[in-house]
Amino acid sequence: MSPVSQHLEWFGASVRGRLHQHQGCPNQDAWQGISSTSGTAIVVSDGMGSKPNARIGAQMACRAVRDALKPWAKTENPPPVTLLRLIHLFWGLYVLPHKEEDSAATCLFAVVVPSGALTIAKLGDGIAAICDVDGNLKILGEERQGFSNQTTGLGIARSTQEWTVITRPCLSPQTAVLLATDGIADDLVSDRIGDFIHTLVTEFGAIPPLQRRHALHRELRNWSTPNHLDDKTLAVLWCKQAEDQSK
Repeated sequence: MSPVSQHLEWFGASVRGRLHQHQGCPNQDAWQGISSTSGTAIVVSDGMGSKPNARIGAQMACRAVRDALKPWAKTENPPPVTLLRLIHLFWGLYVLPHKEEDSAATCLFAVVVPSGALTIAKLGDGIAAICDVDGNLKILGEERQGFSNQTTGLGIARSTQEWTVITRPCLSPQTAVLLATDGIADDLVSDRIGDFIHTLVTEFGAIPPLQRRHALHRELRNWSTPNHLDDKTLAVLWCKQAEDQSK
């Protein structure tokens, strides 16, 4: 494992929205954090509410990313498009016997492979953003806003070109990646996203995992936007400074 990956941390949380609570429906979002020999990664997915197997679609999106990393990361300097194709392949298998179009889900992920290289990718709604130590913020896909009102996702996309992808040689110290479904993304003010990411890392990053899970769930259930209804899911991946690893 590279020196960079040794200092990586991640966390996430997902809560059922008020609408699904009222309807007696389960949470249709899913997320996963991954730490393995294939790399360190986070994934979030939002099952499309109009689809009968949306929850399964979201859960299998996370599983597909996890399992696609294993063969992809074994190749030296693997191209991101290969990983995307593997994700589509695995996801299509995992949702069987359900139809893909009945299981449609968004898919957002960030992965740091053992060499240290970072890949962030987004298919469908939600937000994927990276904030540097100096406050510079990059939001994936923001240049596409206004281009189309049609959403996409696994089960809908017909080409890997529908993904938005960025790569970096590494995830630098004190740099963080945020992934979130639209239950959170739709309420974020664009010029405060960097502050939101900083707050998540500084206020929740140092809390012991079990306490952090409860604290995040409490924050998401008590979301500040009035009349919030959607399921809410977020995940954060960040690189600590070397001297912080013993904390």
